[in-house]
Amino acid sequence: MIKIATIGTSKIVEQFIDAAIKSGSFKVSCCYSRDKAKARDLINKYSIYAVATNKFETIIDESDAVYIASPNGLHYEQAKYFLLQQKHVLLEKPLTLDYKQAVELSEIAIKNKVIFMEAYKTIHLPQFKYLIDFTKTHQPFMMNLNLNRITSRINNLKNGVIDNIFDYNLGRGSTYDMLVYPVELSVSLFGKVQSVKALGQKLENNSGLNDIVILKHECGVLVNITCSKVTNGIIQNEILSDSITLTFTDAINIKDIKIYLSDDNDNPKEIDYETDDNNLVYELAVFSKMINDNDFTLRDNLMNISLEALHTLNRIELDQRR
Repeated sequence: MIKIATIGTSKIVEQFIDAAIKSGSFKVSCCYSRDKAKARDLINKYSIYAVATNKFETIIDESDAVYIASPNGLHYEQAKYFLLQQKHVLLEKPLTLDYKQAVELSEIAIKNKVIFMEAYKTIHLPQFKYLIDFTKTHQPFMMNLNLNRITSRINNLKNGVIDNIFDYNLGRGSTYDMLVYPVELSVSLFGKVQSVKALGQKLENNSGLNDIVILKHECGVLVNITCSKVTNGIIQNEILSDSITLTFTDAINIKDIKIYLSDDNDNPKEIDYETDDNNLVYELAVFSKMINDNDFTLRDNLMNISLEALHTLNRIELDQRR
């Protein structure tokens, strides 16, 4: 069983611990928080036998792997520390805020022969295969993605309180906290991005509120993305070819997949599938398999997707400034 430590005490960490317990492949051995009492509360909530700590040195002694869910701006230094200590690292999205830093982390992982993986859950979901199969079979030429979800910090934002997500050095708002999902989905389906056109609405500190992006992939596919952290949207997502269209809701969790023929839009085919209530179990299954099998080929393939997505986010941010 792989001993894994967690960094952070947010809801996603709670979901992760639940998934780790379900997986049977991981033992949560250590929980880190700058406030040690919060780490202890997390351990007590899930009745696990683990060490509460506010020191990274303790994590080194207590774990084989580390799950990092700290603010985006801390990812680089924390992941680098543990990779250099030859620990496997599962790092929340985005890998870092800077492409060159992420490349450096991947190079350290390769040199130290450890698994380094971004916690981008979408491509590990069972239903993601239907999107892949559709793109291979029907050669789509365009995709529309909409991810508009109002932040739980909206009242703070309206009152001028800048939380970590909207701090430029720690989160950078919608452009990195939310847009990463549709951008990485686009890269996962269609490969490298050839060109980027982007507009955004920002806070005074340049953190994103709303993003509108058009990507052209090297394969020729055009992707239109609308993303927001300050409003809730209702328009679904679609992948379009000349005679058939696939639609789905929720660009993160891929729900309600339907296939429409162009001459029969009233009778879509609905795709049936089953998923676990906690869908983090699927990315954890991949992470544990890579560790147990020393599957560096899969590590590198997944890392290439993550790096291309981050590179694209950096290009989007640059284009929005022009």
